Amino acid sequence: VALLQTFARQAVIAIENVRLFNETKEALEQQTATAEVLQVISTSVSDAQPVLEKILDSSTHLFDVSAVTIMLVGEDGLLHLAATREPSRTGGPDGWTEADYIAAAERSRALFPMPLAGTGTAATIACARVLNFPDVLNGADVPRGVRAPALALGINYSQMMAPLMQGTRGLGSIALMRSALGGFTDKEQALLKTFADQAVIAIQNARMFRETNEALERQTATAEVLKVIASSPSDVQPVFDAIARSSNRLLGGFSTMVARIHDEVLHLVAFTSTNPEGDASLKASFPIPLTSFPYGAAILAGETVN
Repeated sequence: VALLQTFARQAVIAIENVRLFNETKEALEQQTATAEVLQVISTSVSDAQPVLEKILDSSTHLFDVSAVTIMLVGEDGLLHLAATREPSRTGGPDGWTEADYIAAAERSRALFPMPLAGTGTAATIACARVLNFPDVLNGADVPRGVRAPALALGINYSQMMAPLMQGTRGLGSIALMRSALGGFTDKEQALLKTFADQAVIAIQNARMFRETNEALERQTATAEVLKVIASSPSDVQPVFDAIARSSNRLLGGFSTMVARIHDEVLHLVAFTSTNPEGDASLKASFPIPLTSFPYGAAILAGETVN
């Protein structure tokens, strides 16, 4: 009996050693993955896409999932597919062929862009926390937008979603799919929340970089025009030319023209060139009556006409 008890205690020691080793290895892998994402953030300040791609790679490796998707709410209010890792060849349903995986990926992409209302992204943003769906097709309180892709694909799976939150504003979500039912652990949910926070940092960095760059370009352009004004006090033509060039560049125009009123008629005074035929056509269209649309309408109304 004493010998058997000794063996039992040794078995417990072995089991604990393995558990501690696995937990330490898992924690190290997670810390390494989050550190790698932070490294990508630091080297890609102006573009969030490399960060999103790295998060997908890390999620695919750490969570043992069949697919990972990052969705962002666009300026049009619709939910757009920002980045995805398609259903993997090892994480899909039993018996799937190469054609099945390709068809599933195409059906998934075809769902976007989609209205935000009723989606899992809307649900996870509304509660501002990670949502865990152990059984997407049959689970209770599964949002229609979460169940719809599973119905479209003709498969069932577990899904976990984390919101991308900028304060109280929802930017989108990260969704993980696992072919095995049963959902995700608390540790997995906490790790996904970390990845979601890092995605928000990357998106915010890119937005601030873009806004700063745009502001700098605007200030530079206005400074250049002021410089032309100062160097050409007796001739307005260089100023009009500079305004046309700067406007076209900053606003992403195909063509920009400047017109002046003389004797109640609009005269062309500056424009950006497109091609010889287009330039000739533009020149031939002037002078234009002040009542013409849209040029005259903007002038008579005293406001910008879009």
